[in-house]
Amino acid sequence: MRTTRHTRTAAVAIAAVAAFAFAGTAAANAAPAIPLNGGQEVPAPNAFGAHGWFSYEIDGDQLCYTLEVDGLSAPAAAAHIHVAPRNAPGPVVVPLSVESATSFAVEACTTADPMLLAAIEANPRDYYVNVHTPTNPSGEIRGQLK
Repeated sequence: MRTTRHTRTAAVAIAAVAAFAFAGTAAANAAPAIPLNGGQEVPAPNAFGAHGWFSYEIDGDQLCYTLEVDGLSAPAAAAHIHVAPRNAPGPVVVPLSVESATSFAVEACTTADPMLLAAIEANPRDYYVNVHTPTNPSGEIRGQLK
């Protein structure tokens, strides 16, 4: 009886720890991805139809991100985070890695000024991410950070 009680107690404790760990993982992955499309780009792109997703995490001077793109009019030439409100172009503040392809997914981390990254964390809607192509050198798809 004593072994059964300890076994049952241990099983309940393990289940509770597993549930807590799973809930923590789910919360970390629950942050919404930012949709990217041509309708948000300024100036409007020459070609429409591409779309994608961008998600990111900031830790100190590290920006880790996932950039998924599908259906660009030409292979990607660059991607950046820019500072500007919705419906306005702005200067590059963080360059991002891309593949020279019309559809791709990149998971990477980059180092940036911690004060800049803190500003992005404090006011993400002041920044946007976009992907540039030779067809659309100003940007083909864009999404405002949130």
